[in-house]
Formats: sequence, C-alpha cells, structure tokens
Amino acid sequence: MLKQILIKFLKDRFLLITFYLINMICIMAFFHLNEPANDEIFYPLSIGLFLLTVYLVIDWLNYYQTNKAIELMLRGQFVEIQPHTEEQKAFYQLLKKNISEHTRKYNTMKEQKNESLYFLSHWMHFLKTPVSVIELIISKGKTEEATVLFEKIQRENKRIHISIEQALTMVRMESFETDLDINAVDLLAMLRKIINERKRECIYHSIFPVIEFNEEEAFVVTDVKWNSILLDQIISNAIKYSSLKSGKKQLAFKIERFEEYIILSIIDEGVGMPSYDIDRVFQPFFTGENGRRTPNSTGIGLYISKKIADKLGQPITIQSEVSRGTTVTIRWQAAENHLSQV
Repeated sequence: MLKQILIKFLKDRFLLITFYLINMICIMAFFHLNEPANDEIFYPLSIGLFLLTVYLVIDWLNYYQTNKAIELMLRGQFVEIQPHTEEQKAFYQLLKKNISEHTRKYNTMKEQKNESLYFLSHWMHFLKTPVSVIELIISKGKTEEATVLFEKIQRENKRIHISIEQALTMVRMESFETDLDINAVDLLAMLRKIINERKRECIYHSIFPVIEFNEEEAFVVTDVKWNSILLDQIISNAIKYSSLKSGKKQLAFKIERFEEYIILSIIDEGVGMPSYDIDRVFQPFFTGENGRRTPNSTGIGLYISKKIADKLGQPITIQSEVSRGTTVTIRWQAAENHLSQV
C-alpha cells in the first residue's frame, strides 16, 4: 500500500518538482552569467534541494494519511477520513454531501417499498372479505329472491371496486411528479361534476348537497386529475358517515375567497368524530370509532387525500364534533380566469 501511495504522490507532484528544478537552474544560470567569476553551483543547489525535500516530506505526511484511509475504504474497511489540505477538505465536503444525498434517496426508496408492501397486505385483506361474502351470498341464493341477492352482490362488488381504485391511486402516486399538470381549474365546476356523479348515493341516504358561493367561477391553481381524486375521497367520506344518521342531512360546500387564496369547507351533518380520533385520521388504515361501525370502511381515503394535498401544496385540516358533523377545509392558490385557457 505504501509503495502504491508513494507512486501516486510522485505522479501528482511531478509537475511541481519539474518546474521547481527548472526554476533553480534558471536562477543559477542567471547569476553565473552576471558574475562569470562566481562558479559556485553545489551550495545553492543543495539549499534548493533541501528546501524542496522538506516541503515534499511535509506534503507527503498529509497526503499519505488521507490516501491511506481512502485505500482502506476501497478495500471495504471502515476508516474515518481526516482531510488536511484545503483541496482534501473540499473533496471531503463533496463526498459527505454525496453520501448524505445517497442515504436520503435510499431511505426514501426503502420507506416507499415498505409502505407499498404494507398497503398491499392490507388491501389483500380488504379484497378477500367481499369475495368471501359474495361466495356466501351465492351459496344461499337458492333460497332468497333474486332482487335481494343482486343488491347484496352489488354492494360487495362496490367494496371491491373502491379498494381497487384506492390501490391504483397509491401506485400512481409513486410517479406523482411525472403525472402532474398544473393549470387554472374551476373549482366550482369540478365540485358540481363530483356531486352529480354521487347523486344516487345522496338521494338514497337523504343527503342534500348545497354549494355556498356568491360568484360564478372559482379558478384555482392545481392538477385536474389529482384534485378530483382528493375531493372525491373527502366527499365519499362525508356521505358515508352522514348515512349513519337517520333523517334528512345537509352536505354543504362553502367556498370563500381570501386575498390570493380560495378556501373550500366541506361541512357534513354526520355522526362526527371524537377528539381523540382527529389527530390520527390521516394515518393509513386508521378507521377509528366510526370505522368500526361501518363494514366498508378502509381507513385509506383521508390518508390518500392528505398525501395528494401535501404534494399539491394545498393545506388540508379537519374539525369534528360527535353527533354534530365534520368539517374538512382545503386551501388553494387562486388563479386568474383567463389562465384556464393556458
């Protein structure tokens, strides 16, 4: 190892040594030409070589320690590098930065992999239950009326469909940035479209959607597809937990404009949540007290909403009171109307 490092050192310092020796020769030649009688060569040459040797020895000591550590690290041994020169310190800082970046990316990828496996195992569990229920319904179908039988199958099929859609959403979120298209979007039109798609559910559960806004348009800066998924998940939750209460319920969509922001509050009159559940509603697969009363609750809807909102830079908060209802608030950056044509 010593020999290898010494050869590298001499190669690195070859240009310096060469120029130093040429410089000494030029100086001695200059003085000799000025004073031909002065033929002393050995003394100035020895002083010059002595000073060069001292410099190279000091430089070698610094060079050897650092490069020895590098050689040991290349051989798989853990050694802490101690930089001495400014050049070594600069490369050491660069190395630390690269290692830190690599470690961060590795930990992110590891976290994503663990998260994917975690979700996959839970979704398999959720999908297994409806399939088992459908088998049981079919086995008992001979004694039940066809209408009742198909209604039960349709209900379980819907559970499978929701779980699959959520799983696909999570898979797509791994490449979120490549699938992002930020534009000016009319929030009012988007809300009306989503509400219309869930019109049957609202009628069936006696839920009456109401949009409260005193303008004709509400353009926000966001991604159409991801923002639709975000709102759909929240509205789905509002309908689900409003259906647990009997009688007529209102589902209000209150849009307000504050300077450069547009804020949407989705207010339901459902069963609400206890305060000790609110801090955990954005955690994956957390169903809480209400989820235990709802057989098709997956505990993933609000988690997906929070992930999308964070990636889009749209703050989301939730407030709730037992037996009174829940309010989910989302804030967007407002956009000028003409930007919708971009």
